[in-house]
Amino acid sequence: MDLAPHKLKLDAFFRSHTRLQYKKGETIIRPEDEPSGVFLIEWGYVKAYTITKYGEENLLIARGAGSVFPMIWAFTGEHRSVTYEAMETTSLWRVSKSDYTSFLQKNPEIFPVILDKAIDAYHDHSNRVITLCYRTARERIVSFLLYCTRRFGIQNEDGSITIEIPYKQSDIASSVNATRETTSREINGLKKKGLVASEGGHIIIRDRDALEAML
Repeated sequence: MDLAPHKLKLDAFFRSHTRLQYKKGETIIRPEDEPSGVFLIEWGYVKAYTITKYGEENLLIARGAGSVFPMIWAFTGEHRSVTYEAMETTSLWRVSKSDYTSFLQKNPEIFPVILDKAIDAYHDHSNRVITLCYRTARERIVSFLLYCTRRFGIQNEDGSITIEIPYKQSDIASSVNATRETTSREINGLKKKGLVASEGGHIIIRDRDALEAML
């Protein structure tokens, strides 16, 4: 089934509503507040995280252009204690929950597009579970980087791959259940081996095969 026309229709619907821009680090939805609507990411990246009892971030998911959030709240009204934050300057389109659900009810052909977005989110969450099953922090970090390569990777002319999403080391640490110190040490070790690099706030994978061999 060709979803392209339906994706364009959903995109046009969001674009007929309110456009908002957020700076890097700015909160879009606070855990204590009811969401102000349903959002479509026009460009940029948004991360969702909770705060542990130790006051640390627990990264749940990060999404880029074309993603809709918060998906569960849009259909069930259930709002969990999750913070949504812009990872860089980000442009969003916002519609009210009632307008969004009404649009979907009147246009049921759009539901496969929503399902496709939900499956993407499921893949992200299931990959995190797979990553956390690795025994060592190094393996978990490598697994995380390889998934990001597949999910957000841009091929460069020299054969390296730039992970487009601007993950900080603290984001990686919280996602793989490691301390920031351990994460920093392991990533620096990968850099010394020439397997990864960083440039302009992005991680660059220089030897994907070598990373895969570490798992």
